[in-house]
Amino acid sequence: MNHNRWLSLLSPLVLVGLWELAVQLGWLNRVFFPPPSEVFQTLSQLIGSGQIFRDAGISLLRVGLGFLLGGIPAVILGLLMGVNPVVRALVQPLAAAIYPIPKIALLPLIIVTLGLGEVSKVTTIAVSVFFLVVLNVASSVLQVDPRYFEVARSFGARRRDLFWTVALPASLPGIMTSIKLGMGFALTLIVGVEFVGAENGIGWLIWQSYELYAIDRMIAGLVVVALIGWLITVALDELEYLLVPWQAASVRVRERRMREHVRLWWPTIRPWSYTAAIIPVLLGASIAAYDGAIDWWRLFLTIVGSISIQLGTNLVNEYYDDRKGIDKVQVFGIGGAIQRGELAAWQVLAAGLAAFAVGSLIGLYLVSVTGPFIFWLGLFSVATGFFYTAGPLALAYIGLGEIAVFIFMGPVIVIGSYYVQAEKLSLPAVLASLPVGFLVAAILHANNLRDLDIDRQFGKRTLATLLGRGRANIEYYVLVGGTYVSLIVTVLLGVAPWLTLITLVTLPAAIRLMRIVAAETEPHALQPVLRQTAKLHMRFGSLLICGWVFAWLIDALGYL
Repeated sequence: MNHNRWLSLLSPLVLVGLWELAVQLGWLNRVFFPPPSEVFQTLSQLIGSGQIFRDAGISLLRVGLGFLLGGIPAVILGLLMGVNPVVRALVQPLAAAIYPIPKIALLPLIIVTLGLGEVSKVTTIAVSVFFLVVLNVASSVLQVDPRYFEVARSFGARRRDLFWTVALPASLPGIMTSIKLGMGFALTLIVGVEFVGAENGIGWLIWQSYELYAIDRMIAGLVVVALIGWLITVALDELEYLLVPWQAASVRVRERRMREHVRLWWPTIRPWSYTAAIIPVLLGASIAAYDGAIDWWRLFLTIVGSISIQLGTNLVNEYYDDRKGIDKVQVFGIGGAIQRGELAAWQVLAAGLAAFAVGSLIGLYLVSVTGPFIFWLGLFSVATGFFYTAGPLALAYIGLGEIAVFIFMGPVIVIGSYYVQAEKLSLPAVLASLPVGFLVAAILHANNLRDLDIDRQFGKRTLATLLGRGRANIEYYVLVGGTYVSLIVTVLLGVAPWLTLITLVTLPAAIRLMRIVAAETEPHALQPVLRQTAKLHMRFGSLLICGWVFAWLIDALGYL
């Protein structure tokens, strides 16, 4: 079952990735099969212009009105058909005869009768939904155990009471299923209805794209239809949860299972560490905004992509640390989920590869809108994340961990984020990224300081084990102190605005951490240094970003 669940999550990502690869390699004609990166770019343009929201809103309004006009009477009549043989005899033959007729075939007749306006579109939805829902609701009532009705009659229930106390409650699960089917059918039908005589709506957008041979816009429209359908299904599931409380037990079982999954995965995916991926992205974007370039959609995608790559790195590291046996001797930290039997090794590896796939797909889209420079940055970032603990020359095991983290979670992310916004390189962005690079490397080094004795016993080579305790402490001082020195230098050189000096309020916390490192050698005493260094990175980075943003706003207002 778990294998099937993971396959269901990975299969669409693999399909999209193969599609992109096939187009880029020339196996598929780009004219007929535009790559996903191009489709996402088009979709982002439609989102940015607001057109997709207008067309989707109009289509949903038509679907909603048609469903209300056709669905509510259908539910009531279906219930009556289920409890009253006379009503069933009158309605069922007619409904059964009309139901098989393709509803889109009724559109010309409805247009002749009502014209090309909104009334004809809503009426087509209403008629189509009516016959689907009425037959399914009647069938749901007829499947209710007859003994329920007999018990109710034995207690003096009248026909009206049978309707409200037996037929309606017992058939509610079937009614909800009918509503889901009807809503899905209505959403499918509205696309076809809007092909004819419409001037707006998702169907109109798809048809207009077809006439212009804009295949990327057609596929973008289909993606939006799929997302709308999924959101409607989720909303109806929540409504069913409220309306059918006696089925809540099974729902709560699923919720408990979900909470258990979250409890198991939470320490492995380490969401609290994502500030290390978010801070550099926001810094690069704030520097770009200061230089007059900001695109919020690209910024959002860059953040998601950066988090995905860090997530993939965390999970792959968990997998290879277990393979190499480090989790067997680990005392502190958050690893060891595989060793403890909480998660299967293949699950962790598959999740890590899926996270890398998501980050790569976002990267391919950003490449399509900014150029190949981002491709190489992304490729090296994913490779560094994977080979941080993978392979015989894993970076974390040969003393290159701090260097890799400094480069790729400092300058590389900041430069990449800046380039995505401004589409150019900037020496000031490189220099302004150094404080973040120093501090994120200090987080890793604090971890290695804590584990120095264990890593040495295990044979894991880190800078801490290679340098020894005394010089490793000096390295921590250099990394933390370098954070503030590099910032002050960039301000004095005129690279960073003076408002970024607000970060100096965190200097006392940094000095306190350096004193702890100088005084302590035991792992339990150094454990707080790791957590506090991570907090220092978050606070320093947040204040640094605020400094750039405030300078940008002041400049925009003309006060600088």
